[in-house]
Amino acid sequence: MSHRALRVLLGASALCLAACATTTAPPAAIDQQQAGPLWQNHQASLLAIARFNLQGRIAEHGLSGNRADLQWTQRAAHFEVRVSGPLGVGALLLSGEPNAVSIRTKDGVLQTADPSAFMRQQLGWSLPVPQLRYWVLGLPAPGSTPSLILDAHGRAAALKQDGWSVEYTEYQTVDPLELPRKIELADGTHSFRLVIDQWSGIGASAAGA
Repeated sequence: MSHRALRVLLGASALCLAACATTTAPPAAIDQQQAGPLWQNHQASLLAIARFNLQGRIAEHGLSGNRADLQWTQRAAHFEVRVSGPLGVGALLLSGEPNAVSIRTKDGVLQTADPSAFMRQQLGWSLPVPQLRYWVLGLPAPGSTPSLILDAHGRAAALKQDGWSVEYTEYQTVDPLELPRKIELADGTHSFRLVIDQWSGIGASAAGA
């Protein structure tokens, strides 16, 4: 073999090795049956939560700067959700229970049993408030049957329910629980990223802060 041919061969081998070294193998599929018992324990801990506070940020994909701060307080069925920032509203406060919601905007206060429809009509986007109370915890909402995919730790990795796709891209430890930190939500028309910066006031009783 000539020196030139040898150099070409060695060069090709080096490129091949570099390509192999930088190629990431696809993640192994999670055995859903094996993760099932872990999910049952995790789900039971989440279902016991009757109150929580969270602070975070929400942004709509594809719209530069269309983001807002989010504060959520849950006490059993009663909730208060404050959205502060652009996101097409400036400031928005939703409070009440799933079938009796008060919505406060810069234009006044409205009572409604369907906050999602109001937001869709008035703001051009909406969030499924009754379901989101469960989704932010990493739980399917009661009622309709979800399509649920678990991760290796028995936590929700993704779910589809009521026309929405929910993907959990990061969790955080809030002793002794594993709770979501980053959530992607999409309904086929709009998609949002929710980042939860802080959980607090978590308990099994609706009383207390």
